[in-house]
Amino acid sequence: MSGFRTSRDTSHRAVRARTAGFVLAAGALIGTVLPMAAPTAGATTVPIITVSMSGSILSPVSGALVGCAQNAVATVRNPDGRPVTHGTVDFFSHLDGISGNIVGTVPVVDGVASIGWMPDRAGQHIVSAVYYDGLPELSPVAGFTRVMTATPIGVCP
Repeated sequence: MSGFRTSRDTSHRAVRARTAGFVLAAGALIGTVLPMAAPTAGATTVPIITVSMSGSILSPVSGALVGCAQNAVATVRNPDGRPVTHGTVDFFSHLDGISGNIVGTVPVVDGVASIGWMPDRAGQHIVSAVYYDGLPELSPVAGFTRVMTATPIGVCP
């Protein structure tokens, strides 16, 4: 869970987000990163997505502190290594074993989508990302990372 906005509407985005959340939760239980192919017959390429966290100085991190801002970063590449140049990424956050929320949706720019994230409680968080572009040449794909969050002593670094 995070301190960012949540969406509880019944729009297409909310339905897509719930569906993606169920798929990602299943993948987390299995312990795998799920590339999920769209049922579109014309989809020819499944991009590769990696999800990571960066701290305030843009260094990779695997831990976090409650109330301290970080960035969730999704890197989306074609199978040949070229960055994906279009589409969007939906980011989600939840504590292990507990439902979560939508962190937000951001565009992919030169293969990277990034959004601010701030955990609101200690525990193991799963930060997930779902890439999609709505066009037939690239299939949607999902990935996640686990972030152990602790209560800070003093102020955020």
